[in-house]
Amino acid sequence: MHGIHIRTLFALLLALAWTPPAQAQDGAALYRDNCAACHGPDRQGTGLGPPLSPRTYRYGGTRADLVRIIRNGIPSQGMPSFAATLTAEQIEALADFLPARQGREEEEGEPPPHEFDPVPGVVDTLDYAVRVERFAEGLETVWAMAFLDARTALVSERPGRLRVIRDGVLQPEPVRGTPRVHVHSHHWNQGGLLDIALDPDYAQNGWIYLSYSHPLDRTGPQGDPLAMTRVVRGRIRDNTWVDEQVVFQAPLESYGELYWHYGGRMVFDPQGRLVFSVGDRGVQELAREPGWPTGKMHRVMPDGSIPPDNPFVGREGTLPSIYSYGHRNPQGITLDPHTGRIWSTEHGPRGGDELNLIEAGGDYGWPVATYGINYDGTLLTPHTHLEGVRQPAYYWRPSIGVSGVAYYDGDEFPLWRGKLLVTSLGRRQLRLLTLDGERVQHEEILLRTEGRPYEPVVGPDGAIYLVTDSPGQILRLTAAEERKR
Repeated sequence: MHGIHIRTLFALLLALAWTPPAQAQDGAALYRDNCAACHGPDRQGTGLGPPLSPRTYRYGGTRADLVRIIRNGIPSQGMPSFAATLTAEQIEALADFLPARQGREEEEGEPPPHEFDPVPGVVDTLDYAVRVERFAEGLETVWAMAFLDARTALVSERPGRLRVIRDGVLQPEPVRGTPRVHVHSHHWNQGGLLDIALDPDYAQNGWIYLSYSHPLDRTGPQGDPLAMTRVVRGRIRDNTWVDEQVVFQAPLESYGELYWHYGGRMVFDPQGRLVFSVGDRGVQELAREPGWPTGKMHRVMPDGSIPPDNPFVGREGTLPSIYSYGHRNPQGITLDPHTGRIWSTEHGPRGGDELNLIEAGGDYGWPVATYGINYDGTLLTPHTHLEGVRQPAYYWRPSIGVSGVAYYDGDEFPLWRGKLLVTSLGRRQLRLLTLDGERVQHEEILLRTEGRPYEPVVGPDGAIYLVTDSPGQILRLTAAEERKR
């Protein structure tokens, strides 16, 4: 009898000391205790929450997406954050229990084409024979270009250098003292020194605006620096960046480790206010969160103050700088100076690249309404239209990897006045869009480039300048012959 008691006690102690493997058993229990009331005991969905399966996920659905959403929640959909109630290990176990999509990391565009137009050379288009020449070369991942005057241009190299081209000659030394940028080591990195914009009164005040991926001096859970889109302004004196002022900095809690979707394109509207994009930073569900800066167009005064007529000023829980929302990664923005319209190109997922007309307070749908699908081929959302969501003025399906956009209003190509130039990273093309008011009437491929073209720029001379990477260069397009009048 005494021996039986000892054995029983020993078994009890072993049972108390032993912890079962966490993965499947704990995940099921965690789901039952925290999720089943809203999503159903078999993940079938209820009136409180949607079904949970790879075919019905609306916010990605890879394992990494599931971990992020459980941790952060989706407040606009009524889903709370579990960061304060579950440990990191429990969140991981719950994500392991849920079915996930077998996604892959994002690639920009498509494989490069096998043919491109020779440079220097002449390319035939419907209206012109176009002469293509190298304006500058020996650059690295050129992202933006802006003319200070007819003789001088600034160029941003995404690794963090601001370069000067004077009288067609690239100056050997970058501008000193520009902001420190975050460039991830991954070959799909999209961070760095991004756009350049000039103050409408630049000739009088000398202000130059830069957007870039701004790193904090601390890392996130994966050990990478936390970074976010930031806008500053400064002046250049003696080839040195001086007088820097911060125009826009997002709340520190919005900084993240992901190395893509910074947005960063900038344009001044007819009233002299700065409109700029911040991409969704890979956290797509937050593009619709009013208190979050990502997935938005923002509008500020030149000094960073908030215009009193911004659409969400005074609304509780909403960032007052927000001008429109529901964007994925707007990589192009331009102004029609005759109408004041602001056009933006938005890099979509697999399919669903968009040309949008940006309007105050507009909801542009990402990620609940889109013409794209997930990169693994699964459905992102069943909706291309939803009540209250703005339709794109034009969209590309399949994607072209759309990037920059420019409104043409120069003298070199009179037949192209009032048309839009857009660049395609995936197809490595410059395209021309003919507009009929707010509608795209016709699209033409003008040029196939060897490098990926990030932005078209219309120079003071009316020529078209095209910035590319691989090779890092700037092409200059002029009219060799007019085909028709």
